Amino acid sequence: MGLLPLKVLIFSISIGSGHDSVANALAQEIKTQSPDSQVLIVDTFKYINPILNKVVVGSYMETIKFTPKVWGYLYDQAEDGERLVDIGQILSKLLSPKLDQLLMDFKPDILMCSHAFPVGILSVLKTKKNLKQPLVACITDYTVHSFWIHPQVDLFVIPEEDLIYPFLEEKVDLNKVKPYGIPIRPQFLEVPTKKEIRRKLGLSAKQTILVMGGGLGLGKIEAVVNELLSESDLQIMVITGSNVRLKDNLELLQKDNRLHVFGFVENVAELMAAADMIVTKPGGITCAEALAMELPMIIISPLPGQEDRNTDYLINKGVAIKIRKVEHLVREINSLCNNPLRLRHMKEMAIYLKKPDAALKTIKDAWKLVENIKTSGYGKIWSN
Repeated sequence: MGLLPLKVLIFSISIGSGHDSVANALAQEIKTQSPDSQVLIVDTFKYINPILNKVVVGSYMETIKFTPKVWGYLYDQAEDGERLVDIGQILSKLLSPKLDQLLMDFKPDILMCSHAFPVGILSVLKTKKNLKQPLVACITDYTVHSFWIHPQVDLFVIPEEDLIYPFLEEKVDLNKVKPYGIPIRPQFLEVPTKKEIRRKLGLSAKQTILVMGGGLGLGKIEAVVNELLSESDLQIMVITGSNVRLKDNLELLQKDNRLHVFGFVENVAELMAAADMIVTKPGGITCAEALAMELPMIIISPLPGQEDRNTDYLINKGVAIKIRKVEHLVREINSLCNNPLRLRHMKEMAIYLKKPDAALKTIKDAWKLVENIKTSGYGKIWSN
């Protein structure tokens, strides 16, 4: 029997594709479990203030592309130092009129977030407006930044149990913290066998490596592909995301059947299923998807900040190695391929860590929060 229908607002921010991917994973699971529910995904800044969206998202993208160390410094300062500003307070003052109207028009039963900024904004609004709706924060990296942690949040969904320490330090009620994993799309639950999917994609049976740079196609992808083509006999699949220029450049290198170039794709699970290992930037969602597919990870070009934290976490867990120089890539791949014990260990640890059902567990807990409010004497969440 499905869950009772609710009205759900999911807040994301379109920086790359990861946060939107989590929002969509939650939305898909809601519609699967409760087909009559109404779900609206809100690109927070773009919906509420397009000018602010261009400033914030544009500045972030420029920073990570051209001066990533600056982003790393800002991230570290915000993570380790005192909060010089309360982002939620500032953004709430700028955005609350439009948000107020959205809440009044849609009348949601529950609020969910796949980015830290809307968590801060909604936390302030919950206090100011005495909102009864439960607030759910789905943390999208293998680290917990202080920007995510607010007392008004009713459910924190974290990737792993051993990331609970920041909540202990902030004296958060640990009943609110659930290590369900990063919500990923249902396509990662059931995937055809490697043999079947390679036949479908027109791939040979030889050793295959998947190269990714996130939804934006960032990182040293072109250099990586050139190195693999010139120094190995591997079959190579590349996902370039929305980076059209990169896709065009790589297609010029398709001189034999070893290289297969894909742009922005929806069937990421199938491409991962066809691969034996993955070379990637360590975005939280990509890593969660790779774990779900039990893929050994070779990490290259992590951004300072959250991607550095993801890298440390995954290496410490034994599911990834990090390559500092592209010219060392093939040597490290050969070393892995010649070490079946290590490869088996990486795969077994991925099996241990993977959580492809995170979205389902999150939705079930979210529904319980609403039921508790409706049966605790508060009555209806919306009185008008």
